[in-house]
Amino acid sequence: MKPDGGADIGDVIRLADGRTIGYVEYGDRDGRALLYFHGHPGSRLEAELLAPAAEDGGIRLLGVDRPGMGLSSYQPRRQLLDWPTDVAELADRLGIDRFSVVGVSGGGPHAAACAYRIPGRLNACGLVSTVGHLNPTMALLARTMPWVATPLTRGLFADAKRGQRWLRRFAHRWVEPDRQALDQPGVAELMAATLAEAFRQGARGPAHEGTLFGRPWGFTMRQIGLPRIYLWHGELDRAIPVSAAHAIADELPHCEATYYPHDGHISLIVNHSGELMAAFE
Repeated sequence: MKPDGGADIGDVIRLADGRTIGYVEYGDRDGRALLYFHGHPGSRLEAELLAPAAEDGGIRLLGVDRPGMGLSSYQPRRQLLDWPTDVAELADRLGIDRFSVVGVSGGGPHAAACAYRIPGRLNACGLVSTVGHLNPTMALLARTMPWVATPLTRGLFADAKRGQRWLRRFAHRWVEPDRQALDQPGVAELMAATLAEAFRQGARGPAHEGTLFGRPWGFTMRQIGLPRIYLWHGELDRAIPVSAAHAIADELPHCEATYYPHDGHISLIVNHSGELMAAFE
């Protein structure tokens, strides 16, 4: 893993509207393309969690920064359904016709948006430990809390070394599988680096994104007709309870759901990267 120098890892393209979108590639450059949508907050660097498995599976893995995080320009008044347009343009610029998407935690709704808006471009969609649409009470919190909490988080993860110290402090409240995952070689370094990169432009990008999950998405899970959708969720997940994953799976017309009884929010992707990548081969 390459936990340091996040801004030097990856590349950017300039979109038609003048904004930039940052990305980084791992795995097999000649393999099937899989676009990785990071958690909230996060950055393209998070995709490295799946890099060894992508290499083994012959997959071209691209981690993509969302607006206002990493190397991607902030997008005022962004809505969830704006994201598929950016993704399609990125794929076009990279010469990729068809591809798959996988979204982790806060990246899940963005992957679902692509499955709804651009199904003709997708081979498959994966949802890992994903957040769903928030209920009215949580939606209200989502609209107000990020503007307070996210700038604070920025200070905690201003650099990777400081971020590692705070991650280990937070880990005392995590379930045991997540604590063990953080202790695996390179994981704490990578998580701290991806969070530091998420805030390299400041807090407004992550803060704005935090409001999107409680607003109208512009679609429902029931409206997604993509035939290959995979959902993976840890039954010990405290950040996003497994009941939320069951509700999402029940709404999706086509969904192959797998639940892991001994995993939490972070340990799932760390412990089962090979199984996740096998679905996209």
